[in-house]
Amino acid sequence: MSVNRWKLFAMPVALLGLASPLLVNCGGKGIPGADSLPGPAGDLASAASGCEELKNGGIADLKFEGGADVQGKIKGFLEAAASLDKLTVDMEADLIASCGKLGKDLGMSDADLKADAGGGKGAEKVCNAVSAKVNAAVKANAEAKLAVQIEPPKCYADVTAMQKCLGDCGSPVQPGKLEASCEGGEISGKCDAECKGKCSVEAGAACSGTCNASCSGKCDVGFKGTCGGKCDGKCDGKDSKGAACAGTCDGKCDAKAEGTCSGTCEGSCSGSCEIKAAAKCSGSCSGGCSAEIKEPKCSGDFKPPSIDPSCQMQCTAKTAGTASCDPPNVRIVANGKVNADAQKLIAALRTSLPAIAKVQLGTGKKLAAAVSGVGKAGVEVKDAALQAGGKAVACVAAAVDASASATASIDVNIKASASVSGSASGSASGGT
Repeated sequence: MSVNRWKLFAMPVALLGLASPLLVNCGGKGIPGADSLPGPAGDLASAASGCEELKNGGIADLKFEGGADVQGKIKGFLEAAASLDKLTVDMEADLIASCGKLGKDLGMSDADLKADAGGGKGAEKVCNAVSAKVNAAVKANAEAKLAVQIEPPKCYADVTAMQKCLGDCGSPVQPGKLEASCEGGEISGKCDAECKGKCSVEAGAACSGTCNASCSGKCDVGFKGTCGGKCDGKCDGKDSKGAACAGTCDGKCDAKAEGTCSGTCEGSCSGSCEIKAAAKCSGSCSGGCSAEIKEPKCSGDFKPPSIDPSCQMQCTAKTAGTASCDPPNVRIVANGKVNADAQKLIAALRTSLPAIAKVQLGTGKKLAAAVSGVGKAGVEVKDAALQAGGKAVACVAAAVDASASATASIDVNIKASASVSGSASGSASGGT
């Protein structure tokens, strides 16, 4: 039987029907009585029926041979693959919406901005069209001398979700190993007591700290942008000591600031706002809390020591939907003449570019890594599938194919995001 199943796995599932014409089912809904056929014939029939459950959410209802351990391993793999496939589609839909918002703000028509998510082609169509529009707008406002800087965002794994998943998988995180489990990052979260490290407030929230993106309100030093109050420093390159500035203010602005701020921003920040150690942190605390951190997250990869590799893969994939990335810090500065059209372009980019660049530099990369892990795990799950029958073989093969398609789609989405970032910053590659 094992030899037959090895041959079965090696045979492309799409060709199984051709290998046995009596088992072909043109309707694609499975072969009646396939499970009741004996031995290799039953394996072949089950494999030829495909794995619609991977698409229609019926994984939980699947029954495989080989016992609970084999069944759990295969179902965990299938659930991980299906979860990532959905997340890939959702990411593309969000990217289409973000590129569409930017295009709308720049005067593009609804027809040019309409597309459905699928294989990355929808995002490619909309974002490339918007990229061309941004490129034309930047060239038309060359006198403004726009400079765009984008810093990669921090991305976080949901520690609580990972702990629960690993426990359910039979490979729990050992007590006291939380900090050691966060590879390449640090643990942060809600601190109801004293935050001894750094307090970060989410983008758009009230800020009274360092803003490495665009500050709206008041900036005490390192400001560059438009100022609706008094400008202390330089206005359009000329000395300004607290006078009104109709152009670009370089220095500090005491009211209605719209630009970059390397000092303390009081107002709102388009990226994360960082406040030094404080008795109370209304955002996310890292670097130590005098009480237990709540809703912990890891800014690196959450990989506890002594964890079963299969469980690590499954849980990384299953919790990818609860992972998050900060908006990247996007700084847009005009170093020349800023007219009404240039101001419109700058405002549109400040609103939408962070969400677009987040796919290129954050969520896209993290999702690609998770999908790659599932694809590699497919090789290991193959051995379990050979014990579990033809249906398991078909489903594992379908999941591996889905992972390959997801990888290709994510790559297209990342390139579509980069095209817009590149147009804004004046480079074709989206470099910063």
